[in-house]
Amino acid sequence: MDPVDDQPSEPAEPSWDDVAADWDTDPGPRAYAAAAFHSLTQALGARPGRLADSRVLDFGCGTGLLIERLAPRCPAIDAVDSSAAMLEVLQQKISAGGWDHVRPLASPPATPASYDLIIASSVLAFVDDHPATVGRLATLLRPGGHFIHWDWERDPGDADGHGLTREEIGGALTAAGLTQISVESAFSIEIEGITARPLRGIGTAPAV
Repeated sequence: MDPVDDQPSEPAEPSWDDVAADWDTDPGPRAYAAAAFHSLTQALGARPGRLADSRVLDFGCGTGLLIERLAPRCPAIDAVDSSAAMLEVLQQKISAGGWDHVRPLASPPATPASYDLIIASSVLAFVDDHPATVGRLATLLRPGGHFIHWDWERDPGDADGHGLTREEIGGALTAAGLTQISVESAFSIEIEGITARPLRGIGTAPAV
């Protein structure tokens, strides 16, 4: 036997499916979602567009902590997540709330120019190709539609750290052909005694 096989393996990182059942009871994600929603309403207040008129795509929706706030305000929401267990929790909320206008999906529809608003909360730093993902999502925006996302800020000098730099966020939004780009600190939040200031990236699909 190869000696390497005798070495103890490191414990695997928990998957999103593993944490889905307890996600909503964690005060951290709930506080983050509340702050992100406030940040969203602030951003839309400074740009044309209202939630009441918007068809929304929540990319990386998780258990729907943002959708809990969006569902009473938006006429149509597509909720996308790769975790089946997260979507199961969301489906329970959809059934309990009678949210017939919320549709859980494993991947975004391929129909271009479908949405007035696309949001992504703390998810783009986890995808395999951040710029390519932003580029694909941008094609789903209607003219004048907004792409808004929140992600942890990574120090440009820390290549192995988690999150995205301001330059990476701005570069991806620009490469996707979006305009009116803004990258700034979104809010300040304390989680387990640590104060974090996620970034908010915004881009707008050019009007025809």
